[in-house]
Amino acid sequence: MKMNKWIKLCLFACLSIVSIISISACDNNKIETTTIKQQLLDEMKDTNMDVEEIIHLEVVKDGILVFYTKDNELYDAFIKLKNAKWEWYVGGGSLPLHAENGFNWSFTNFDDFYVRYGVITDDKIKRIKDEENNYPKIIEDENGFRMYFFLDKSVVFDSKKKQTHYYEISPEY
Repeated sequence: MKMNKWIKLCLFACLSIVSIISISACDNNKIETTTIKQQLLDEMKDTNMDVEEIIHLEVVKDGILVFYTKDNELYDAFIKLKNAKWEWYVGGGSLPLHAENGFNWSFTNFDDFYVRYGVITDDKIKRIKDEENNYPKIIEDENGFRMYFFLDKSVVFDSKKKQTHYYEISPEY
């Protein structure tokens, strides 16, 4: 029964993504299709966000988690679709694109989910894992730039103590 709900949820998410990816606008009998990446860049410009490059988009909850670069730093942000228009919801932290120890990390609490992310600069590192054996998603672009991120893993928030615990992360060579 749970698997059936999971399949339905995945199918719904895929259909939602497909419908979002090509939103069309009509203007004097011309149809112009805008990619989601361009729409996000436009929204970030409208909010005076200075973005050099969008590295990765990840559908999360009711919006999109965006990883982007500016001034040799990697940033994360969360953007939501509201009334058929992308709106800036909240920005996260940043970290240097060049990690001295082969990898680095940062953490953002986006109210209803956590993101722990970083840059991998040592080519010998194959994967990153935390002490609970959680593995992040690794993104690599055509230039060899690698970043990783955990969603709702590798971080525990104790609401009673109002304290955040970060699991130790380590590289696997």
